[in-house]
Order: sequence, then structure tokens, then C-alpha cells
Amino acid sequence: MAFRWFLLFLVALALAQEVYRPQVELVRKDKKVVAWVSGEEGSLFYADYGDLLVGELQALSSERVQVEGRVFFRDAGSALEEGLKIGERVEVAYNPDWEQEGLPYLMRLRRAGEGKGERYLRLVLFDPKGVEVRLGEEVEAKGPLAVVERGGVEELFLSGGEARYLEEEGRLELRPAPGKVAVAQGRVRVEGQRLRYHNDTGEAFLEGPLQLQREGEKPLSGKAGSLRYLLDEDRLWLLGGVEFTQGGRTTKAERALLREKEGYAYLFGGVESQDEKGQVRGERVRYALRTGEVVVLGQVKGEFQGD
Repeated sequence: MAFRWFLLFLVALALAQEVYRPQVELVRKDKKVVAWVSGEEGSLFYADYGDLLVGELQALSSERVQVEGRVFFRDAGSALEEGLKIGERVEVAYNPDWEQEGLPYLMRLRRAGEGKGERYLRLVLFDPKGVEVRLGEEVEAKGPLAVVERGGVEELFLSGGEARYLEEEGRLELRPAPGKVAVAQGRVRVEGQRLRYHNDTGEAFLEGPLQLQREGEKPLSGKAGSLRYLLDEDRLWLLGGVEFTQGGRTTKAERALLREKEGYAYLFGGVESQDEKGQVRGERVRYALRTGEVVVLGQVKGEFQGD
């Protein structure tokens, strides 16, 4: 039988005269990923356990899932790995205590890995002011809704949307939605749709389209298709249609490695940088985040305007 419990924070703890900020921690090697809520009005921390079943995916619809002859019902809060196909070997996490029409609730469906967890744990953090997430020492993320999964694998999902506890029904209503997710490193802030962190690989991926801002004497704005952060290497990449605009200069590239501590971004793949004086092209470019100045490191080409 599944076990579940929740803490719903509507006010600060009166007796302690302090706000309790519950948090979830994932540990990878010598680094940590930590998520927490403010504990203020409207914030919620909820945890529930589910049972696990591994078998062949036999049917999949917007309302039902069948695995190994067992049928489960699903809703907007059920997490499904993308691209699942009938006949694949999958792992089902389900809550046998919550049923509709005699069918247990599907919490998560994903491709089955090599290992098998004995129990599935889902932790839900919701905060109207934004759930805070720290990835290692240098990168922070923020969004209204975070879901942390443990059981076979450890993952964290950060998105827009909301969660609320339906007291009369004794269950959590979870409604994730794209948008309102921000990732920050130093002065650089990137806004996107959804963030997914895999603790097995130490990789975080932020779906786009992305909007980028950096404050300073010469503010920088930009865009990209997606963001990839590698926890072990402390490397933050912007991928697909990268574009920086700063002080009259526009710079485009296929991808960019942000080195905020150094004050630079390193741009790769068909880089083009243009201002009123002309255009510079190359395959590798060092970009100064404070000033917008560029230095071509490989395969330089240029076109410049005369006086």
C-alpha cells in the first residue's frame, strides 16, 4: 500500500516565530542540487510514495495506460516520458490508494532502466513566489512548481503551473504548465519553458525558446533555442540560434559556452558579429559579456565600412 503525507504552509510557524523552509536535496559526487519553498502563504510541500511495476506497454491514451495487463488512469499531473511506443519495456509508478472506476492512479511512466527501485517517491514543491533551486555552487533556477522523483532514478522537474491539496478528497491536484522558469549564473539570467535535471548524469536541460538578459553598464539581451548545464564540469551552454544584442552590436552563433566568472562567452559555429562599423565572421569567437567586444579565435573573416 502506498503511503503519503503532506505539509501545507499557509502562514509562518507562530510558535517558533520563524518561517520553516522545507527542502529537497540530491547529491551527486561532491556536489548538491537543492530545492526549497519559502514557507510563506500559499507555498506547499507534499510527498507521496507509489508502487512500481515493470513490463510491456500495451495501451496508451490521454486517460488510460495499460502495462502487463493492468490498467491505470492518468491526469494532467501524471508524468510521461516523451516518445513512448507500444511494445516498449516501461516502468510504472502508481498510487493504489487513489482510484477512479476501480483503476489506480498513474503517477509516472518511463522507459525501464537497468536497475529497479523498490519504491517510488514523489516530492512536490509549489510556491507562488517561485521554488528556489540551486545547482552546484554557481547556478540557480526558479519556477512556481518543482517535482522531484526518486525510485530507480533521481530527477528534478521545474516548470510553471500549480499544485494544491484537495482536503475533502485527500489528494494532491498537480497541474504543470510550460513557462516562468529562470536559470541564473552571476548577472546572466535566462528564461525558458521547463527544466529537467537528471542526477544520474548531472545534466540539466532548459527548454526554449529562451530569452537572455545581463545587467551592467552595457546591458545584454539575447535568445537561444535551449540551455544545457553540466553539473560535474560547471559548464553552461546555450544551444540553437544563439543571438546576443549589446550596445549596437548583434552577434549570432550555433552555440555558446557561458563563463560568467571570467566575464566571457565562447561562441561556436558560423559566428557572425555586426555593428555599424562592419561585420566579423568566424568559427570560434570570444565574447566579452561586459562590453560586447569580440575576438575571433578561429577562421576569421571580416567586412568593414570605410570612413
